Parts: sequence; C-alpha cells; structure tokens
Amino acid sequence: MKLIVIRHGETDLNKENRMQGCKGPNLGLTADGREMVITLRDRLSVTPEIIYASPLLRTQETVRILNERFHLPIVDAPEIVERDFGSLSGMLRSEVDQKIVEADLEGHYDYRPYGGESVEDVTKRIQMFIAKLKTKKESIVMLVTHRGIIRILYDLYPCAVIPETVLPASQHIFEIP
Repeated sequence: MKLIVIRHGETDLNKENRMQGCKGPNLGLTADGREMVITLRDRLSVTPEIIYASPLLRTQETVRILNERFHLPIVDAPEIVERDFGSLSGMLRSEVDQKIVEADLEGHYDYRPYGGESVEDVTKRIQMFIAKLKTKKESIVMLVTHRGIIRILYDLYPCAVIPETVLPASQHIFEIP
C-alpha cells in the first residue's frame, strides 16, 4: 500500500512557533496556508483512492482544498490527530523548558506529566490505524495529518529521503508492506 501523507497548511500558531497539539487552540489555515495547499494540490502526481483526515480544523480545511481536485470520500480519522501536549498546548516553544522542546524534536517526548501523550502512546495509535488500513482494499491512500504523526511514520517506515523538517503543506510518501 502506498500512503500519500500531507501535512496541513500553515496556521497562525505555526507562524508564532507555538505548541499546536490536538487540544487547545483549534485554528484554521492562514491565507498563506490555503495558498500553500492549493499549490501542493495542483502539483500532486499521484491520485489516491480514498482520503483519511484528522478531525482538527486545520486538517479539515486542508482536505477540503485537496479534494476539490479528487472528489473522493473523506473519512475522519481521530487516530491520526496530532499528539496531545497537555497543558503545554498553545504555549510558545520559547516558554517551554528547552529540554522538553529538544526531546520533542528528537522524537523522545513524554507529555504525560502535563496531561498529554508520550511518543509510545502516539506510535501505538498510529500502528493500530495502519493495521486497520492494511485490511482495506485501497492500494493508494491519502492521509491529511500533522507533523508529529508524519515524524512517527518516518520512524516506523524509513525511506531513502527523510526530510530534516516537515513543513506545512508538504507531501510524504511511504510504502507500507
């Protein structure tokens, strides 16, 4: 199965470098974010058979723009929602203990002390979702999701080119055995 994974377009919280998890501020895209998604949509070279999207506003807005091209069923998938930062949600990264920010960037985060999730929690959630996808008939699937989810997918399914950063409105392709 081929996964075409799209990160949502830019939000004000991205621009401000805030912790943007699944709880806290649930903002839509900026005007620039919408333009980023339109540009991405128009240059996609693979056509999915179905689209799964995180239920958050930023991903729902992104998937609607993408689907103007494909006209496919969209399935809400809470399993691919961004990780939960707990009480750190919405905070500027500069306001958070830099050891936590560094652990997050290295994929070793644990937000459970703040009421959120650990990397293990999120990884299990994604693994269960992928196992469910493998039972479906589609061979080309699009996911519209978040940076944290995409970074875990790179850990689970390494490929030849792993980007240093996962930018808003970016495309990532994974071959799932």
